[in-house]
Amino acid sequence: MNKKIKIGFFISNLSQGGAENQFLQLIKGINKQIFDVHVVLYAYQTEAFFIEIFSIKNISVTTNKLKYSFFLFKIIEALAYLKTTLSINKFDLVYTSLFMNGLFLRIVAPRHYKNKIVASMRNSIKSYNIFYLFAEKYLIKKSFLVFNSKTPLNDFKNISNKKIHNRLFSIYNGYNLNTNVKAIKNNSIAITLGALGRQTKQKNFIQLARVFNKIHDNVNNLVFQGNSSDETSEINRLLNYDFTKYEMRKPNPNINNFFKDINILVLPSHYEGCPNVLFEAMIRKRICIASRGANSDDFLIDGQSGFVYDGSDEGLLKSLKSAISIIGTKKEEEITNNAFNYASKNFSTEVMVNKYEELFKNIYEKNKSSN
Repeated sequence: MNKKIKIGFFISNLSQGGAENQFLQLIKGINKQIFDVHVVLYAYQTEAFFIEIFSIKNISVTTNKLKYSFFLFKIIEALAYLKTTLSINKFDLVYTSLFMNGLFLRIVAPRHYKNKIVASMRNSIKSYNIFYLFAEKYLIKKSFLVFNSKTPLNDFKNISNKKIHNRLFSIYNGYNLNTNVKAIKNNSIAITLGALGRQTKQKNFIQLARVFNKIHDNVNNLVFQGNSSDETSEINRLLNYDFTKYEMRKPNPNINNFFKDINILVLPSHYEGCPNVLFEAMIRKRICIASRGANSDDFLIDGQSGFVYDGSDEGLLKSLKSAISIIGTKKEEEITNNAFNYASKNFSTEVMVNKYEELFKNIYEKNKSSN
């Protein structure tokens, strides 16, 4: 392939989040000898959480700070900027992540971008309201949609016309398996539970706070790390009886310290696509507990590579007791090794990037042959 494929990566900003991190990993890993990579942060109102985007070699990064503060004016300004940027640059392909970015891009994209835009759906369709689902089903006619797990892909197929099914793909998230990350040792004799992520209703961390009140005598500490949201105040209220056992940490792009300090990761989400935090824990050999909704593609096998519960408080309490009982035993080593081997084989950054590159090249070649 003589000519590089000019590809634009569009996102409002690289704030904290699993989707933003995967966006960054794809940009870092994509073959720069094949792809001419341009990154556009079109609503750069605050400094990027993943600031390393500016130090990646052989890419160009453009930031745009919106002038207006009123939300309607901001949207109009953002749409105008996106349309101008797309028109001037004439990208061969465009990739974006998160619903609003995909919506904005596909609304304003000039006609010649038909079949050149790849958007992503990074969560269960249960989290999408009727308007979002209608918009996706309409906009997919001139673009492509990538899911990060098979369950939401199949769910979307069930509610959409078969004619668009060839525009839908599934690519799992990818994680770095370098020696600085994997198998971090926790030499403490304390047992600490951990929850990592934004404290939203979807993440359901409030359930962990409730259940911790029933089990805390057998556990040394509970650590939450992530941005505050609509459940933070209630979590604090439930746990304010004993601050020696409970810690709320601010977001930090270096999550190794979080995992060094915990023995058990708890993911009580009502629903997830391909949960980043789960695999970050698995490659660091931490015991993982996930709700059935968070274990969308059976990433964990109950009792073999982690613990899965039915979503109830009673189910979480039972799984916590089972997990706590094996800390420091051969069973813990067996379960964490099983989880590590599974994650290493199926969820490396290299595997993820290769699948995206294959998708991008196939779309590019089809467009070229049809012109």
